[in-house]
Amino acid sequence: MSLIGTLKGFLGITGESVANSEGFLSAADSEGINFYLSPEEFKALNAGTGEPRALLQLALFKMLEEQGSATPVANGFSVPSPVVAALKEDEAAVLMLPAPFEGTFETRIHNKTTDSAFSVELYPRLADRVPLKVKGPILHIGASQYRLTSAQLLAIQALNHHQNLNASERGEAENLRLLARLQLAKRSGMKVDLAHFESLDIRIPEKIGVTATRLADGSLQLCPAVGAGISPDDLGSRWHQLEKASDEGVLRVKDQIVLLEAEKLQAVNEVLRRQRIPASQVADFIKTPSAFIDAALVDLDLGFSLRVEGIGELQHIDFGNPDASRQDWFALGDKPMPPEIMRRLVETPEDLQTLQAKIEQAQQQGATQLQFAGENIDISNPEQVAALITELDEKFSAPQESGGQTEDDTADDEEETVTSTVILKEASERVAGLKQKLADAPHVPVDWENCARQPFDHQREGVDWMARLITAASADNPDDFYRVQGGLLADDMGLGKTYMALVAAQHYLQGRKSAGKSEKPILVVAPLSLLENWEDEVGKTFNSIPFRDIVVLQSGRDLKQYRIQGAERESQQLQSLANNDAASVKDAIRYALKVGPSAGPARLDMDRRLVLTTYQTLRDYQFSLCVIDWGMVIFDEAQNLKNVNTLQTRAAKGIKADVKILATGTPVENSLADYWCLVDTAQPGLLGDWPQFRDSWIKPILNAADEERDEVRIHIGTELRNAVGDYMLRRTKEERLTGLPVKTIISGLPQNQPGVQQMPALARMMTGSQLQAYDAAIEDYRTVRTETDTRGVALAVLSQLRGISLHPGLSDIDQLLLSVRSADDARQQMMQSAKLQVLLGILDDVRSKNEKIILFMTTKNLQRAVKLWLDKIYGLNISVINGDTKAVQTKSEELSRKQLITQFEAQSGFNILIMSPVAAGVGLTVIGANHVVHLERHWNPAKEAQASDRVYRIGQQKPVSIYLPAALHPEHDAFDVHLDRLLQGKLMLKDAVVTTEGVAESAMAKALGL
Repeated sequence: MSLIGTLKGFLGITGESVANSEGFLSAADSEGINFYLSPEEFKALNAGTGEPRALLQLALFKMLEEQGSATPVANGFSVPSPVVAALKEDEAAVLMLPAPFEGTFETRIHNKTTDSAFSVELYPRLADRVPLKVKGPILHIGASQYRLTSAQLLAIQALNHHQNLNASERGEAENLRLLARLQLAKRSGMKVDLAHFESLDIRIPEKIGVTATRLADGSLQLCPAVGAGISPDDLGSRWHQLEKASDEGVLRVKDQIVLLEAEKLQAVNEVLRRQRIPASQVADFIKTPSAFIDAALVDLDLGFSLRVEGIGELQHIDFGNPDASRQDWFALGDKPMPPEIMRRLVETPEDLQTLQAKIEQAQQQGATQLQFAGENIDISNPEQVAALITELDEKFSAPQESGGQTEDDTADDEEETVTSTVILKEASERVAGLKQKLADAPHVPVDWENCARQPFDHQREGVDWMARLITAASADNPDDFYRVQGGLLADDMGLGKTYMALVAAQHYLQGRKSAGKSEKPILVVAPLSLLENWEDEVGKTFNSIPFRDIVVLQSGRDLKQYRIQGAERESQQLQSLANNDAASVKDAIRYALKVGPSAGPARLDMDRRLVLTTYQTLRDYQFSLCVIDWGMVIFDEAQNLKNVNTLQTRAAKGIKADVKILATGTPVENSLADYWCLVDTAQPGLLGDWPQFRDSWIKPILNAADEERDEVRIHIGTELRNAVGDYMLRRTKEERLTGLPVKTIISGLPQNQPGVQQMPALARMMTGSQLQAYDAAIEDYRTVRTETDTRGVALAVLSQLRGISLHPGLSDIDQLLLSVRSADDARQQMMQSAKLQVLLGILDDVRSKNEKIILFMTTKNLQRAVKLWLDKIYGLNISVINGDTKAVQTKSEELSRKQLITQFEAQSGFNILIMSPVAAGVGLTVIGANHVVHLERHWNPAKEAQASDRVYRIGQQKPVSIYLPAALHPEHDAFDVHLDRLLQGKLMLKDAVVTTEGVAESAMAKALGL
């Protein structure tokens, strides 16, 4: 019996009605389903009293609300149709929604797509053709009701939209759009017969790129790239099909139909308006394409495809190459290298990731050749290329027993070593010179008199460090590319990087004023969710604001004021300058923002102004922003610049400023390539170019034998930290922040890492149904592994063991929760889990201290269950913040993360908050809590530490305790024991630049003997 049937039988409910008598009543409308109770019932339910089903439903509604997927209404909630359709089976069962319709639909199509009378009728394929009625996400077929799937809802909504159009609006584009949506619904799982339109190939591009043809005079002819492998030749003679006055477009290309939505048509026209790049501007185009084409419309991040006139092969190349003016991009007549060369060119996982992205883009644009690592590679055989990519991926995923090289590689390696030595010597001399310039910079005292808050000692040191960078940069030759430019403020989270950066900006302005120099504007680039925080911090930091004013350069704020009304985009202006040389173009360009003396008092770049903007705005207006002579530029959450291939990173590298400060608590997130890109943005030349960096710092780790790799990583990471020297400031709270209370990490398992204490009481032996379920999962795996390929089975069993270790009934937890009517019921169910037994002991202790606690877990079913259990036991109304919760408030009735945390902290005494570690994101602080339990541990220790640190920040007044409970097996090491052991082996060092790797599923499966 299905879960829905079980629940209905359990509750004694019959029929297919959406409404049910025990929980929320419900009514579908055109927008979705409204769930409601009487005012008295709803009030009681929010106070924690009511029927188990209604309480379970309320918990689900609250989680949906926190994700922005449900809206509170009078005495209930409104859930929109797309959310209802996308509910998981167990969630739909909790809400007692009808089962999905599993049958097939058929269509009746009238007239041609070019006819305004074109229409499509949809019927369920049944013995008798019955009319189809839909209300919101509920399908009515006769007397029966069904819940639409997401694919079915897509088709129904497309039909409704088309049927509601006037005859004059039913042009070919709208008719084809309907068919395209029906085809998409079918590809997404809807069973539907589209008759003779099954074979019609309709493409709706997700993005528009660029292809280019080099003409005989050296100029480039640009063509929009619409994907699907359609060539410029096929498109070139068909652009006339687009109606200039229309906001939609249809292109017939051989046996394909390309349907351009309004935004994509705008992107196509953007490229067509700038079809010719003069030979004198080709290098500039390749280096800075967004100066010619609007990057907000056209996808420029992954380069473009190029060919020489008369040669049919398209080659994919990168934008943004700094040596574009010296490189021959057009040697396309040469025979490309076979794809097997990728084995030699791809030396790191980062190389592979970059290559995969480029291949995908190139193939979408119809390119058969790809430029990578200085070689032109043949990618004309997709199957062969895919096989090689898989081979390389497996190479980097598998352990390297011999250090990654064979005897046959020795000679080549020796030759490469000699070459690298010369390069490294030059790079070392450059680094030594830069480090000496910073060391020689005199100390200039910082004036703290205007600061409204007294700094901590570490904040004084941080501002002094930035002051020294400012002094060194001011004394250096401004025309020297390798002058002192900036540094990386990589302090641990919660040390006040925003405060320090603002005080340093004031110090910069004071220094300029005392020297009789212009007080240049200050630019802060930050994620959108942090702009408001920066604005607030200015008022909190200073007694008298040192800036002329604050401009928030963002749509909805001040962007409209500083954008030139009626002016063409910067890319369009170049069209009239097509035959000019680069110098005259620079002089003639009219920027889209009001910048420079000609803008008068309305200019953006006024002295002493603080401009706050986002990374996207920097990308979209980089031509204007890069021409401004900024004083200081501060990049907050600078890990947004870790990818050298994105336009926002290239824009950041091109910003003109006396000093650049990149602030991030995570200078290394996924790979050392992240770190190189950040340092190269802050201080070019310090670590050499990417090939130099890769040879010096990444290859030795990859080439190390398994048993030596951790030692090599530590050695390399320490050397890398020393190479950067004082251009990076990195402090941790534990070591540098005096005044913070003690933080204690307590584990139930034996530990070999410093700073973690063992408390055996936090580990509990599995018994009863939990032990039986765990053993049964292992035994089932042993039975099937001799009969089939067990790789996929092993990972499934791994997930099963993880769930059982949390609670034996987790896979069917909602049915279990329906029987919870009292605190005793809740405790009894929690006691079925060894780990939850430990949790109850921790919670009882925290309650006795009248303090607050955060429980970290990732599984949403577990979040929902723990909330309901603990609400009953402790009489609380616990909030759940998972990775889907909105970062900012978008509607007055919606709760943002910040509001939920404020509510949690505002309640006096004992309280509980449930969070996912992935929700512990940018700028989140919860110092009202001083206890943390990692009930479901993250497989990456860096993510786990980041989550813990949300309570251990400036302002925390109480000792902090981090608990790591574990479930044990009486006969062998259980899941939690193996995971803890593997996590202990991961490197987390402050004084070395290393990647903190997560535990791989394959390693965990191997440890468990799967």
